[in-house]
Amino acid sequence: MSQNDDDLVFTFSGDLDPNDPLHQYQIMFNELLDKAAPPEEVEIERLEAVVAPDGRRVRAHIRLTMYRFRPHLVVSLRDPEGETVAELDIIEPMSPAMDFTLHVREPRPGDYTLRVAVMYPTPEHMPKTPEEQRLSHGELKPLPPMRTVAEREITLQLTQ
Repeated sequence: MSQNDDDLVFTFSGDLDPNDPLHQYQIMFNELLDKAAPPEEVEIERLEAVVAPDGRRVRAHIRLTMYRFRPHLVVSLRDPEGETVAELDIIEPMSPAMDFTLHVREPRPGDYTLRVAVMYPTPEHMPKTPEEQRLSHGELKPLPPMRTVAEREITLQLTQ
């Protein structure tokens, strides 16, 4: 016995629109959001770095816990004297697993520190729902006051 699409009946609860062509993705994302961590529980699960043979590039792999609201990350690389030699801001990443390459202009041999800070707006500036966070409609807004909820650093060796 075969069944065609006209015989299928779907029921939806909540605010999902069955006429929306992306409704199956809405269901999937809502299930993931139910399991995702609120800002105070977001952690850096993994931080790894690989130095390129020329010592001028550092490949960073960052993995966060699944989050309910997209965070802001600050990644910095400091030389043996503690000076920042590379830095990047990641605003509202889509995925909790990220890879980036930091470029070191004038590498010197020694121990470097790769640091990641996970930040969110202060509680009074937090969006109420993940949907509210996504409803920027492309407008540029100033960054609200931020708080650090997780940070981690590792040491790596640059040689020449």
